[in-house]
Amino acid sequence: MSAPTAPVGVGGADADAAARQARALEVSGWGERFTFLQPHNLCFWVFLGLMAVGLFQSWSYFRPELGFYGEAIGISAVLCVGFGAIWWAWLRHVDRWERQPVDLVVAAVAWGAIAATFGFAMTVNTAMLSIYAKLFGQDWASSWAAGATAPFTEESAKLCGFLLLMGLAPRLVRTANDGLVLGAFIGLGFAAFEDFLYAANAVGSAFGTDPVQHAVQISFTRFAVGFVSHPLFSALVCSGAVYLIGTAAQPRRIARGLLFVAAGLFIHFTWDDAGGLGGHGAGVFLVMALSTIAGFVLLTIAFRLAAPTEHQFVRDILAPEVEAGHVRADELDAALDRRARKAAKKAASGRKAKKAQKHLGQAIMDLAHDVARARGLETAEVEQGRAEVARLRSVAEVR
Repeated sequence: MSAPTAPVGVGGADADAAARQARALEVSGWGERFTFLQPHNLCFWVFLGLMAVGLFQSWSYFRPELGFYGEAIGISAVLCVGFGAIWWAWLRHVDRWERQPVDLVVAAVAWGAIAATFGFAMTVNTAMLSIYAKLFGQDWASSWAAGATAPFTEESAKLCGFLLLMGLAPRLVRTANDGLVLGAFIGLGFAAFEDFLYAANAVGSAFGTDPVQHAVQISFTRFAVGFVSHPLFSALVCSGAVYLIGTAAQPRRIARGLLFVAAGLFIHFTWDDAGGLGGHGAGVFLVMALSTIAGFVLLTIAFRLAAPTEHQFVRDILAPEVEAGHVRADELDAALDRRARKAAKKAASGRKAKKAQKHLGQAIMDLAHDVARARGLETAEVEQGRAEVARLRSVAEVR
């Protein structure tokens, strides 16, 4: 990476545009680096300590089975990691605003997989399920105990990790969109390890009969229903937490925060207690279908409510670029607004031009990230970003 030389858009951007950019970079945290190793930060030691507890608990749980079903457990691990990688790729794709640093995302996934699953939820869930069975009987417990336990214990466990990450990266985790994305990654780690746990348990449940088949079957079954699961639940809860706490970039909105936290808990409840709600018959599939639809509707609403803040950051960060003519205002509108994007694509003539118009929006977003990483200074990456925007514009405007 070449050394920065001068402010972006020198000679073309007025003082107001430069001030808007500086303010957006300060408030949003776009372009900030993340360092996990923070020995002077208490959150770092709490994170490490609880991860160590989770690792010890997971090793204690699986060690007795490894000698008997090592091959099947290994296959389950490979499948769950593969399924998790597919989720990872998709979540990184939708993280189109302030792209979270990879090491921060890895920390989120690790917390969900180890600390939240084995350090918190598994121990507490086992105790609570036993208590419910003793208090209300096995019939009640089989229908309702999971939904009366998991939404609170598991979402609390994942939320603890999110709050620790806020403490480790206070300049990076600032908006509701950050809560949605990092919450989803924490949920991804939890879901992947929970799927592995179910597969490993299935290996021994049939007294060792064809353990590999049981492991593969359960792994694929869990993945098939995993599209509405912990990533969705924790995305809603963590986004709600950002609204409840409030940050420099996100004013506190208590009512909205409570609604999103409650929504994540409720969808989790309906998913875990689909049997009780559906009468353990065909109604179970109806409950699961309605829960899935409601979950994605709520997630869509959450992303749309979070988008205006991110849109304004992009506009402010690229204000000097617009003033200097490197990006046109209508191009920026098309990059941020779906209707404007459709209109621009429709106006393009020819397949090649339409394709270029589509990629132009992504190139503008890439330029915004380049400018943010450069902290408003001139770098080779910023120049390359501008050149790519100009190239795609020329192709899109060919008649």
